[in-house]
Amino acid sequence: MGPRLVFSAGEVPEIPAARLASIANEREPLLFWVHTGRAELQIGDRVRNVPAGAAVWVPAGIAYSIRVDPEAVAFPIPMPAADLPPTLNRIIDFEIPAAWQDWLVHQFAHNLGFLRGGTAVGAGLLELVAGAHAKESGASVPYSPPRLPRSAETLEIARTLLRTPADDTELSQFARQLKIGVRTLQRRFTEETGLSFVRWRTSARIAAATAYLDAGREIGWTGGQVGFATPAGFTRAFREHTGMTPSAYARAHRGSAPIHENETLAQSVALLSEEGTQPRSAPIPPTIPTSGTWARVNDFHVVVWIYRGSARVTFGDRTWNLRRGDAMWLPAGVRNSVEIAEGSLLLPLGSQPGASPVAAPPPRVLHFAREAERYLLHTVVANYTHLRPEIHDPARISRLVRSSAAARPHGSRQSDPVETILGALRADPTDSRTLSEWSSRLGVDENLLHQGFTEATGQSYPRWRAQLRMTLARAHLEEGLSAGETARRLGYAHASGFTKVFIAAHGMSPRAYQRRGWRGAAEGLIDS
Repeated sequence: MGPRLVFSAGEVPEIPAARLASIANEREPLLFWVHTGRAELQIGDRVRNVPAGAAVWVPAGIAYSIRVDPEAVAFPIPMPAADLPPTLNRIIDFEIPAAWQDWLVHQFAHNLGFLRGGTAVGAGLLELVAGAHAKESGASVPYSPPRLPRSAETLEIARTLLRTPADDTELSQFARQLKIGVRTLQRRFTEETGLSFVRWRTSARIAAATAYLDAGREIGWTGGQVGFATPAGFTRAFREHTGMTPSAYARAHRGSAPIHENETLAQSVALLSEEGTQPRSAPIPPTIPTSGTWARVNDFHVVVWIYRGSARVTFGDRTWNLRRGDAMWLPAGVRNSVEIAEGSLLLPLGSQPGASPVAAPPPRVLHFAREAERYLLHTVVANYTHLRPEIHDPARISRLVRSSAAARPHGSRQSDPVETILGALRADPTDSRTLSEWSSRLGVDENLLHQGFTEATGQSYPRWRAQLRMTLARAHLEEGLSAGETARRLGYAHASGFTKVFIAAHGMSPRAYQRRGWRGAAEGLIDS
């Protein structure tokens, strides 16, 4: 019997709209990428409509705000400034090839700070951005036609509207002509293009309008030719999609496109859109490397989820092999570590406070249906960035998984003396009492105490205490404390002794760990 399903495809919650108020990162540029659906990125007075598969490069120091549509998923990804050429110092719109999407999720996950090792931007991604930068001409960028949908029915509608942009046929009429449900067509347009049918048609009309204006056509004539009933409506839509009025656009582009005989400009736009769907040579993304977490003893319960590939989770003295869609509830207080296979992606879904395994259900493998992936990606972004719905419950998934993981009454194998020791060492990691001394202090047989401790944590007392100290050591070093101060806070008699233990556990000195520039774990993430 396989892992228990957390919720079926029909039970997946709807994804609400999300917002991020005006923010400016003074040190790192931002790569804003829309994975699914549509979003708006506002910089100054200009609002950029960003469809699925598109991205915007925002240099450091520029203030921006974001609004993400319902049922859409978007990633704000800070990029390491040290890896970037100085030429990428302006706002750049570009496309993310499908082959790069998993790598960007990997980049996002690495920025959260819970994985070992560093990650570079990758020369291929810089080529994508630089290529888009090179194609830009001055401050004005021609408006591109919207991407074509894939399915036969929606593609037929899209081609009709590109060639005759003034066509006012309603989607319900198209549905009757094609003998397909109108809701099915609406869903396909959104899933395949990132835009609703209405917004897609408006975008196609604006693309046709820019082609006419490029050729020197008069503004009023152009608005009517592409289907706008009034000049005011045309101006409003044009400004929303291009960031400028039709007259400003015409002054910047007039005469830039010749009129071809026997071919309308709208047909040229259609052909351009067709060409845009053909595969072009693009840089190949780096392989997502093997990775993992440091071994740790958390002071919170955490849920991890395999988005791609596979991973191996060690919890106490047991190991589980997880595959795509699997999730695992990892109670606090027990040593755990994760090894992630090459090409695989593990993401944290949320956490709950808790310092002891006594009051938590044991670890258990659960499973999410493929239909839940978009909602879970939304949950990861909302939990670990400021891009989230106005009303957001960060513990929703962790509570759901915890209730699903509860398999037996807890407390049956753990003892109060063990919980006492766990709490005391968390409160004071300098406590150097041996298990024999604790046995005398608590009035418990030492052999029974050792057995109870091993059953509760999966480790012997000395190994558990050492692992707790290393978990806290990383947190102190990430806060900027020196090795000497960290050693003092953790109860080591000498900094040299602490350094020796740290090197044995991490393969690098405390100073080298700090120089690697780990961002520190997000609040409530896998590391403490």
